[in-house]
Amino acid sequence: MAGSQLKQLKAALKSQGLIGQTNAKKKNQKSKTPHDTRRDDKHKILGGIRTQFNQFDQRINRTKHDVSIIQGGKFVKMGSKQHNDATRTHSAVQKNMKMQYDLEKKTKGKTGGLQDRRFGENNKHLSAEEKMLERFTRERQVSSKKRNVFALGSDDEDDDEDDDGGFTLTHSGKALTLDDEDTLGDSTTRYVDEDQMEEGPVRKKTKAEVMKEVIAKAKFYKKQRQQEFQKSQTNIEDLDEDFGDIMEEMGNIKAPAAPKFSTKTDEEREYDNKVRELTYDRRAVPADRTKTEEEIQKEHDEKMKKLETDRLNRMNGVDMDRAATGDDLDDEFWAGSDEEEGFAIDGEEQDDAEESGSGEEEGEEGLTSTKFGRTLARKPQVSMPANHEEFIQSLHAIEIEKQPSYINKIIETYRPNLAQGNKERMNVFVGILFQHILHLTQEEKPESQQLIEKLIKIVKKLAEAYNEVLVENVREEINQIQDRIVDSEGILLKRDLVFFVLVGYLFSTSDHYHLIVTPTLILMNEVLSKLTYTLKVSLQRIAQGTFIADQLLNYQKFSKRYSPELVNFVEKSLLLLIPEPTKIGTASKLLSTNNIINSNLNLAKTQKYKDTKQPISISDLVKEKPTIEFRYQILLKLLSLVDRITGVWKDQSSLIEIIDPFIVIVKHLVKYDSSSSSELLNKLVKLQTNATKDRKPLALQNHRALAIATFAPKFEENFNPDKKSYDINRERQEVNKMKNQLKKERKATLKDIRQETRFVAGERILEKKQMYEQYHKKMANIVNSISTIEGAEKNQYEREKKMRKNKK
Repeated sequence: MAGSQLKQLKAALKSQGLIGQTNAKKKNQKSKTPHDTRRDDKHKILGGIRTQFNQFDQRINRTKHDVSIIQGGKFVKMGSKQHNDATRTHSAVQKNMKMQYDLEKKTKGKTGGLQDRRFGENNKHLSAEEKMLERFTRERQVSSKKRNVFALGSDDEDDDEDDDGGFTLTHSGKALTLDDEDTLGDSTTRYVDEDQMEEGPVRKKTKAEVMKEVIAKAKFYKKQRQQEFQKSQTNIEDLDEDFGDIMEEMGNIKAPAAPKFSTKTDEEREYDNKVRELTYDRRAVPADRTKTEEEIQKEHDEKMKKLETDRLNRMNGVDMDRAATGDDLDDEFWAGSDEEEGFAIDGEEQDDAEESGSGEEEGEEGLTSTKFGRTLARKPQVSMPANHEEFIQSLHAIEIEKQPSYINKIIETYRPNLAQGNKERMNVFVGILFQHILHLTQEEKPESQQLIEKLIKIVKKLAEAYNEVLVENVREEINQIQDRIVDSEGILLKRDLVFFVLVGYLFSTSDHYHLIVTPTLILMNEVLSKLTYTLKVSLQRIAQGTFIADQLLNYQKFSKRYSPELVNFVEKSLLLLIPEPTKIGTASKLLSTNNIINSNLNLAKTQKYKDTKQPISISDLVKEKPTIEFRYQILLKLLSLVDRITGVWKDQSSLIEIIDPFIVIVKHLVKYDSSSSSELLNKLVKLQTNATKDRKPLALQNHRALAIATFAPKFEENFNPDKKSYDINRERQEVNKMKNQLKKERKATLKDIRQETRFVAGERILEKKQMYEQYHKKMANIVNSISTIEGAEKNQYEREKKMRKNKK
């Protein structure tokens, strides 16, 4: 086709018979033109011509090179018709999403509609025939139940009968009835509203009237509910006021005395006794069977294994979100072979007999038990103290021996299951007991020391369930000790030393992080550091540091974490107590080389000392006791700490460096006192020799050369490109096919959801842009109009001013 676009258009229209001479018939013409036979084809022909000449309206992807892509699981050339179909589909999808978005925007926030209440319309299980049949049946039943005028029954019976069987028609909330008297025999009978016949047409209520009626009903029902609730609360309060009197009356009622003369025989009495005994017998439960010893032992082993696993997880930091709770270990946490050489609270032994006897007095007051096992609350005989001062005042009138029984009575009276709020009171009471223990440590009475031991056991048992306030009290005590260390240059009180023991007894010290133990460890190491790096050191401070070092080793009994402050303190303390420390030959192996001096605390080289196994009391650590025997006791305790250090950290790779300074000091001490240090020296040398043999130098990891993995290709004998699977199992093949289909559908659904979300977000952005543009345009018009008016007024003012000036 040559020529311009206009000539090409005229030729195309003429060839289709749309212009030119249309009535001329050519020779040998076999068929008529389309417009002669089918007028609707004219629009189709014009559309084809427009598409042919408007090439710029078509969106075609053209590429410079012939490239094939995968589209819909097939290879398609870019720019081809199959590739362009995706563009047209995308535009259609955009159009559909636009329509859906506009529709949702119109219906957003609008509610309402009609609800079809006809029979069967809301039941999807009924077919159309079943609905029509049921409706016809009900209509016939209503029409057949006409009222019998000549019935012999009474008027009351007739009135009670339901002529329509409970099915009536209504209009505007009123029942529709037949006017039998006026239209009897008339074929044009109609349903009319009785109220309309009597009162005239009913006016439709307005929306305001309906809302007022709804609000009035809501207020009425609300007021009715409030009155019922207030009435029930009044009854409950009346019952609560009379409950105590009723319980006292029930407690004072005595069982009726048995008649002096009974007419029952011995057999009847025996029968009554048997029946009474059977009443109290518990029925056997099939699940409560007797377990064998092997099963009991197995359950115990599993429980202990679980507890140990939880402890190891907490020690390694696996369970870092665990709240501060009581120690999961038993009461024998600190039991071991070091009891004889440890510290004791004024050397007093624990008296278990007195505490076991105190438990018998629990529950005597505060609760009463009926013969059916039901407990009835009485008025508490003891009061729960609100703070430590009130607790001390309540204990003034009670003897020290009876104070544990009084405390147990408070615990029994305020159990959480007896009244609301008892759990919070018990939390506060545990913190008060902890403060009271520290308060009693300042007293020097032997009875107070025995009371401390009993209170510690009570707090240990209660801390497993009530520890919220206890944790806060312990953290406050840590802050007070910290301030006291700064003010008094490291001198501690007796309550501070007891505090370190209590923390290790009440809480788990092997946890990786603990709200109480971790700050306490930092505080104890701070005390040891002050003693290590201070030039002026007294025997009292060395004794207190030895006590803290002993507690630190107790803390690390399970976790075995290394503490350099502990090693430095023990080394310096030994140098301050051994005879003639300046004569040590191999002083270069010591950590504290600069602190080797002869002080007034060093023992004499010629004097012989008696080895006593008596433990050191905490009272001796607080008082100034610069005797030679006390210095020798501290020296022996430090040597025992060296022995414990090697036992706790023997698995450490740096054991050689840890024990090297101690070997040098103990070798020097053997010259003056071989009885107490020779055995320790042999042990240290043996450990050093074994650790030297087992130590291996560091080396890079030597990887074995691995060959590159090779895979032989798998060939199918009967290969078929159209076959998707070669699985023999037909059922598994269908399952895999369904899985793949679900996977594809899921991906397609997610793709559609993301596409729709992006489209909605884009539409909202466009709407906001249009809104902002309209707003700015409106404001600009307002500003321009104001400026125009102001300018016109200004010009008018200038003209008026000029005219007046010219008149003058």
